[in-house]
Amino acid sequence: MTNKNAVLIIAKKEFSDKLHEPSFLVLMSIFMITLFVYTQGNNTLGDIAQTFGVFFPLLAIALGYDAIIREKNSRSLNVLLTHPVFRDNIITGKFLGIGTTLGLVVLLSMMIITASDFLVSGKIVQFEALSRLMIFGIFGYLYLLTFALFGLFTSIRCKTEITSLAWGVIVWINMCFVLGPTIIMLSSVITGQSMFEMTDKFFSTGALLFNISPIHHFAEVTVGSLDLSYGTFHIERDVHGFLDTKHSISYLIGYYWQNIIILLVLPVILLVGSYISFLREDI
Repeated sequence: MTNKNAVLIIAKKEFSDKLHEPSFLVLMSIFMITLFVYTQGNNTLGDIAQTFGVFFPLLAIALGYDAIIREKNSRSLNVLLTHPVFRDNIITGKFLGIGTTLGLVVLLSMMIITASDFLVSGKIVQFEALSRLMIFGIFGYLYLLTFALFGLFTSIRCKTEITSLAWGVIVWINMCFVLGPTIIMLSSVITGQSMFEMTDKFFSTGALLFNISPIHHFAEVTVGSLDLSYGTFHIERDVHGFLDTKHSISYLIGYYWQNIIILLVLPVILLVGSYISFLREDI
């Protein structure tokens, strides 16, 4: 059953807690300042997408890693469950609170990118370019939501906040930061070839393995790249994501429909997993 008032109260509390949490505010400020400074250089939108795609998942993980563990340690979860509040209400409220905070983070990021691209550079604002940045923000939100919900999931499964955060950092490093070198190594092992041989078999194997990480799908739909992590190899494509204004939005939806579906499905899977885990949790 859903108690709408309880869900909204929990969501507001989660949102408020994060906005008043010094560690999160410091981390968000560092990321926003870094993004602002980075956009002031002669960097392309692809470079900005890389900064957003590689580093911002860590900020998303910080939103969810202690969502349930914090309540357990403070005993407020036990008190909350003595009231007419069901466990699914708690997860729904936490999800809405985390999702709203993440939406604020993405909104601020898009404002910084837009201000830099149009206001600071002196470019004339065009609706087509602005709409593509809005689409970038939507995909960026879905991408980061995956990591935030992974943090929520680990906060249910793990016993301590440190363990939950550690799992999040491990996933972030492997899925975002060094995914390229990892895929290159795995492709070399599977095919028995070196990347320097530049064979179709090596690259096709690598392209298949890249599907394990959300950053691949985010990179595809935004800048048309196989990956945004550092030390990776890139394949030139004719279509450069939704930021490429040479193609219509309808054409790009048809071209990247698989990546879009995966970006939509991944948060749903993690949210369902969080529901199931919390309902079975012995509290």
